[in-house]
Amino acid sequence: MIKKMTIISLLLMSFMAQAQDVYKYAIHFTDKENTPYSFDNPEEFLSQRSIERRERHSVTYTSEDLPIDPVYISSVLEATDDAKLIIPVKWLNAIIISLSDTNNIDVIKELDFVEKTEFVFNYHLKSKMIDKFPDYEIPKLSASFKNQTEDYDSAFYGGGWVQIHQLMGEKLHQQNYQGQDIVIAILDAGFVSADTLEIFDRLWENDQILGTANMVDPGNNVFNSHTHGTSVLSTMGGYWPGYLVGTAPEAKYYLLRTEDGSSENIIEEYNWAAGAAFADSVGADVLNTSLGYIDFDDSLYNHSYEDLDGNSTIITRASNIAFSKGMLPVNSAGNSGNGSWRYIAAPADATDIITVGAVDADGVIASFSSHGFPWSEEVKPNVVARGKKAYIASAYSNEVYQGSGTSFSSPIMAGMVASLWSANHDLSPFQIKLAIKNSCDRLFEPDTLYGYGMPNFEIALSILGVQEQEKDHMIKVFPNPCTMQFELSFQNANTNSVDLMLYNTQGQIIWRKTMNAMEQKKNINIEDLPCGLYILNVQEHNKNYKIKINKL
Repeated sequence: MIKKMTIISLLLMSFMAQAQDVYKYAIHFTDKENTPYSFDNPEEFLSQRSIERRERHSVTYTSEDLPIDPVYISSVLEATDDAKLIIPVKWLNAIIISLSDTNNIDVIKELDFVEKTEFVFNYHLKSKMIDKFPDYEIPKLSASFKNQTEDYDSAFYGGGWVQIHQLMGEKLHQQNYQGQDIVIAILDAGFVSADTLEIFDRLWENDQILGTANMVDPGNNVFNSHTHGTSVLSTMGGYWPGYLVGTAPEAKYYLLRTEDGSSENIIEEYNWAAGAAFADSVGADVLNTSLGYIDFDDSLYNHSYEDLDGNSTIITRASNIAFSKGMLPVNSAGNSGNGSWRYIAAPADATDIITVGAVDADGVIASFSSHGFPWSEEVKPNVVARGKKAYIASAYSNEVYQGSGTSFSSPIMAGMVASLWSANHDLSPFQIKLAIKNSCDRLFEPDTLYGYGMPNFEIALSILGVQEQEKDHMIKVFPNPCTMQFELSFQNANTNSVDLMLYNTQGQIIWRKTMNAMEQKKNINIEDLPCGLYILNVQEHNKNYKIKINKL
């Protein structure tokens, strides 16, 4: 267990930091042509788990994967005695350095291999806010829950029951899909007391906390900076039967600090990109980010509507890169629904990630949940989960609280993503994301508040389990999922004809046909049908088969 720093030492460090100006810059390099690392030896910069994930999902290596040329880094640091390396950001081919004299940046700009420099942080621009996360209504829990039972019911989940039952997540847990073999990286502001609270004892005892990293303050632990990540972790990995059980209690976790909770500077987007690259290198599968960026302490860096186009801001670009590496990022939509901005923040606009809005216990959208852009072709948020008065763990005592914000709807969803993925780890992030989308209750009528709505993970599991369910049928469907058409293949039919009926998820008959089973194969065109889940009912004599068909 990592020992905590004393309050006195923390105060001393704070005083020393304020005693001198600290300026930080992002130094972007022109290329990686002379890096000593090679795609032929990825084990030199990626873990075996990360390599296996790429192989599993047919991910091609790119220059983003290669570490930054160490000669470039050393040359920058040697250009002036003032420069100190903070972190590398390899996906962007950049490093973050600190300077005490801003004039020294001119020397670095003149280096041939430096593409550009960007001022990203000044200590004196730090916000005065103690807690910038606009989460709402966090009363101490007054209700007492029943003791643990062996059933996956309200007595077992305690406060977490409604937020998991809304998603039919207990149906996955009952089948022992609880996040096994899935690694979740949480990128947040800090994890105060996550190393000591009873609700996390099981994670530590079972070695489910695989590691930590601090991108904000490298070298220091992540357990003394902020409570936000602690609350987030509890909704996924918490295990306190009768009080709060999370959505992925069997998953493994990396706890990454990328956010400085006392400030809002563009450096935090670089921190996130560095954290996501770290998560990639250690083999993470799911990323949860309960963060978003619009306004900064230096208004020069504020994002505009035009910036949020799905692939432009630093953190949004990095989120899409994470998806391309075989990971599935899950991000909170934001809590600006009641404000003048109203809309999602970066990286919630990222095209490839799952963006999560917040609803209450009745499934009604929370007023604070950020809206998607009406003019965007991409549906955002993608989905919703409970984020109003969700149940979370206190960072200061062994108690359960209620807290509101999309900060909590996102990890509740991320944990369910991990549990679903644990049913078949060979599936790609795209397949997982699509199954979740197609299980939503507003699939055919999405909007800018609910997105596609509330997923039903029991249905999502069925969508992903199509091939396994069909193996004993006398009729096969290929391909499945499909786009324009699918092929029926009759095997060992005991009759000359079969009756076929195609239903939508509302039970309505789309079409009905009688077909000759002796033809062996038949192509069925579904080009004109909306994307989604359909049920093909096959009637042969006194036997009845049902096959789920997923149209992309």
